[in-house]
Amino acid sequence: MAQYRLRKSPPQNVRLHTASVDLAPASFSLNVMRADLPENTNALRALLDWYVQSGVDLALDEAPHDRYADSARAVAASLTEPAESMAMLQTLPQPTAAERPRRAAAPIAAPDEAIRAAEQEASSARDLDELAARLADFPHAPFRDMAQHFLFGAGAPAARLIAFDAAPGVTEETSGEAFSGLSAKLLDNMLAAIGFDRSSVTLAYVSPWRPPGDRALSPHEAAIFAPFARRRVELARPDVLLIFGEAPARIMLTTNEPVGKLRGKAFEARCGAHVARAFVFSSLEAMLKSAALKPAAWRDLRRAAEALESASNGAQL
Repeated sequence: MAQYRLRKSPPQNVRLHTASVDLAPASFSLNVMRADLPENTNALRALLDWYVQSGVDLALDEAPHDRYADSARAVAASLTEPAESMAMLQTLPQPTAAERPRRAAAPIAAPDEAIRAAEQEASSARDLDELAARLADFPHAPFRDMAQHFLFGAGAPAARLIAFDAAPGVTEETSGEAFSGLSAKLLDNMLAAIGFDRSSVTLAYVSPWRPPGDRALSPHEAAIFAPFARRRVELARPDVLLIFGEAPARIMLTTNEPVGKLRGKAFEARCGAHVARAFVFSSLEAMLKSAALKPAAWRDLRRAAEALESASNGAQL
């Protein structure tokens, strides 16, 4: 169940007995005031403003759900379901990774155990579709039970050029469409400047789920996603990688250097048996906020285009 930490007190003109939230695990209820009464309209508006200021920026569903009860029912059903019913289910078409219902939360694993499990799971994938399915079902993946959508990426499934971003944002989480926000439009413009579009490029995330509050991935979270991201490159076998931001850079280049020291250089990204030429950029969000970062990004983009042209002509990367 999603949890929110409210950083501020409720507005003074909101009476908590008329709009109250029960946070007990077994129930979640909201007593709604009548909005047609003038004295309640301002109070409701103030309450919504308080939610926004407290960090509640996204509604996951139209109605509350008791996730604890859902988990208990799933476990009980798995223990009592007849064997013949299970055999029948195995013959039905399996849903795609994006359509699979969420499973009950897995037991918390030690950091090293979660990373080793991710490495084993990613290395077992034989193609990109299987990799996506394994990642969608990986029980120790951060944010898996918090986000609403699993967004593996966009564009061509396997292309000569892969652009890696850290994770979806609030626009992607709301729409359910990968690379659909303002930062994605900036990326589209950058690709168009060197003659590419989404039909000829793979757009990928390190984390296919949006982190709470759009925060940066922690080193441990990045380490869990790293085997899947690197296996993706090994299976897709691109010639060039465009790496945006700190988490993708650390994963693909196995380095702890800050992005500022990695820009302006060409690297070899070794992912399993495959080696790709990699170029590091500031994050797309940072470039949206600071136009001063764009000239350096343009220079590195031109170098990436030259590397792609050299690979097309048979030159060694």
